[in-house]
Amino acid sequence: MSPAAVAPAKTDAARQLLAGPRGSLPAPLRMLLINVDGRRSEAELLDIARALGLGADALRTLRQDGLITGAALPAPTVVAAPMAAPASASADDLRRLMKAKMFALDLAGRMLAGRDAELRASARAVDSEARFLDWLADASARIEAASDAERARMFRERVAAAAVA
Repeated sequence: MSPAAVAPAKTDAARQLLAGPRGSLPAPLRMLLINVDGRRSEAELLDIARALGLGADALRTLRQDGLITGAALPAPTVVAAPMAAPASASADDLRRLMKAKMFALDLAGRMLAGRDAELRASARAVDSEARFLDWLADASARIEAASDAERARMFRERVAAAAVA
C-alpha cells in the first residue's frame, strides 16, 4: 500500500483528549478529529476540514500534535486549489451537517448522562443527511427509553432548530 493510500487514524493521545474536557481543543479541530476513523481518506477528511472552516493544513496540525497517524499529507497548495471551486455548494451542506451532528451529539450526551458511547460510535458513520436522520431516530429512541417521550420530542425539536440556523 502506498503512503498516500493510508487513511489517517487516531492515536491513543487523541482518544484521551476526546474523552477529556471539550475545551482542550478548538471545536472545529475537535470535530475533524472525531471524524478521523482510519477508514476515511485524506481527501474526505480535507473536505470535512474545509467545511468546518479549517485550512488545508488541519490534518498536518493534528499529525504534528501526535493526534493522528498514517497520514501522508500533500502540500496545502496541491489540495486546496483544484478542489475549492467545485466543492463550494457541497461544502456548505457538509458544514451544516457537521454542525448539526456535533450539536446533536452534545445534546444526546447531556440527555443520556454518560450512556451515549454507542451513539457516539455510530455517529462516526454519519456522512450524509440520510444517515444523519437515521442516527437521529436511533438517538431519539434511546433518549425515550432512558427517560420519556417528552424528552425525546424536545431532543428532536432542538436538533431541528439547530439544523435550520
